[in-house]
Amino acid sequence: MATLPKTSVSLIKALADDPQSARWDELYLRYEQPMRAFLQSKYPSLEPEDVIQETMVALSRRLPGYSYTPDVKGHFRNYLLGILDHKAADAVNARVRETNARRRLREDPAARHAGDAARAEEWKIAALEVAIEQLLADQSVNPFHRTVFRQLVQEKEKPDTVAARFGVPRNTVDQIKHRLVARLAEAVRRMTADPQAD
Repeated sequence: MATLPKTSVSLIKALADDPQSARWDELYLRYEQPMRAFLQSKYPSLEPEDVIQETMVALSRRLPGYSYTPDVKGHFRNYLLGILDHKAADAVNARVRETNARRRLREDPAARHAGDAARAEEWKIAALEVAIEQLLADQSVNPFHRTVFRQLVQEKEKPDTVAARFGVPRNTVDQIKHRLVARLAEAVRRMTADPQAD
């Protein structure tokens, strides 16, 4: 694994004091390669960009309450890799859930035609899970829009909180959510449509 850089106390303090600091790019450039190396070593099947992005978002939430005391809490690099490891494990679990959902869709196509309301609802939930994973993995979707949507849908954050974190108007967050929810609805409609209806 790549050697982790020496921690810059002034950098950590600047980011903890100001979550909107321009020095985030400096932190990213300092730790990007070590994080990629860690993911390649432990989670080679994952796309590192998404996991690193999730890690940076999580770090931006945690840093305001973080105090750099290596003798007590350990080095910042270990703290960062702990977050990275957690986010990578979340991604693996999400992939397992997606695989299971896809398997249910393949193995039980009759569920979409079943008269049983519970089974029909289960089919829609499985389709929605697949649609969300596809949307968040779609590289044609603006990365910032994906990040905002992930915070709203997976992290269940309030739109006002997301708007404040990223320094954008609440209306912008609402518009992003509205557009991507419409895409989800269309994807679910296609997956659950009766093939004999056309």
